[in-house]
Amino acid sequence: MLLWENLIILKHMSKLSVIFEKILFILIVFLFGFIPLYPKFPLENIPGTFVAIRLEDLFIALAVVIWSVLISLKKEWKKVISDKINIALFTFFFVGLVSLLSGIFLTQSVTEWHLGLLHYFRRIEFMILLPIVFTVINNKKRLLIILAVISLTVLSVNIYALGQKYLNWPVISTTNSEFSKGLILYLTPGARVNSTFAGHYDLAVFLMMFLIMVTGLFFSFKNFILKAWMLLLSGLSTLVLIMTAARVSFVTALIGIILTLMFAHKNKFVVIIVIFGILAMVYPSQLRDRLISTVTVNLLEQGQRYVPTNEKQTIRNRLNIPTLATPDSTDSAWTSIPRSTDSATTASDITPGEPVDSTDLAVYRSFGIRFNIEWPRALNAFSKNPFLGTGYSSLGLATDNDILRSLGEVGLLGTIAFALILVGVFKKVFRSIKNSDGLIRYFACGVLALIIAFILNGLFIDVFEASKVTAVFWMVLGLAISIEKTK
Repeated sequence: MLLWENLIILKHMSKLSVIFEKILFILIVFLFGFIPLYPKFPLENIPGTFVAIRLEDLFIALAVVIWSVLISLKKEWKKVISDKINIALFTFFFVGLVSLLSGIFLTQSVTEWHLGLLHYFRRIEFMILLPIVFTVINNKKRLLIILAVISLTVLSVNIYALGQKYLNWPVISTTNSEFSKGLILYLTPGARVNSTFAGHYDLAVFLMMFLIMVTGLFFSFKNFILKAWMLLLSGLSTLVLIMTAARVSFVTALIGIILTLMFAHKNKFVVIIVIFGILAMVYPSQLRDRLISTVTVNLLEQGQRYVPTNEKQTIRNRLNIPTLATPDSTDSAWTSIPRSTDSATTASDITPGEPVDSTDLAVYRSFGIRFNIEWPRALNAFSKNPFLGTGYSSLGLATDNDILRSLGEVGLLGTIAFALILVGVFKKVFRSIKNSDGLIRYFACGVLALIIAFILNGLFIDVFEASKVTAVFWMVLGLAISIEKTK
């Protein structure tokens, strides 16, 4: 009798696990579209930071709960915990917690413990999506459904970006504490699009990710309509990527596409991509101007610099704060500098020694903030505690270099654990390239190149902390390591 009751219980648990798995898959499909498309409207603002609790956080939390129940019903916790990638993942979480506690109680470098916990839990929130996606993608049909959702999402993101530029569609931004409250804004003349993202850098990284993935997928489909669809999306995404004027993401997109072609043994297309990249960089645009300024101003130290011509200007210069360039002001230190006929090239709040052109000034300050403030601050934190760092939130919201940020916040132990996660995924995806063909192989080629491009992007932008793009990144990695099950 007891055996019969156990069999009945097992049967009900099996049915429940099937139901929970289907619900979780539907939720993951939803997240692939919702996270990129839903603007950053805050549900609850966190004091002392621009970061807020948003609707997507609740959906991800729901996914974690359902996944935990599913793993319990299937009695697979031992399997989950023994997986090498998950071991590295949980090790990273553990080291991060120890580092945070060290920063709060020992080094006292984390002055506001609630912000440290916020940074810590947000990393768990996004990275835990990797094993969740891995759990529910177990056949090719599910993989194709998600790829279809991604393509429709990218189309929607691009259309909205064009609407912002040409139809005055609203913008939601988190570039400062006031905007992050969910204010409805509109692009000013010369401003860069951000679509449904909270900044043009995040949008650019998202488009970079898609362009790299679709390069591999293009060769996996024989259907003419599907190929035409991918070309259309690629062209539209490239156009919007150029409109963001994000230099790092554009360059890493080119690198990622070239790597994808090389992994897929499609080397004859590399020349075409290189030629296209050169043409895109020389065609008149903000992207071209910023790339030129990067070389001439930051590397060659050329360009006209501002020098005050009288005592009145010198006094006023002391009040100017060297922040990013702002539009022309009629009452600024610029009064003695010949103005350009194009108001977009006129800088304000300039200090002595800085470039007078607004594009040059923005590039100069972007470079200077990294080299003179953010990166030395991270290195200083690393020197204080090389093994554990100074804890999450101790470096503020931005470092603009994810490697230095990791070293500063969680030290060598945390950085090594994080690297082991990526290495584990890289090795598994690489194995898929060698042992698979068709869709699986070409998708793996794209994801392998994407990992490299994402890391390169992280040398200048905190991409692993940008909530929308990092959530999609970890979900894509979950797809990538699950494709061996979809053969």
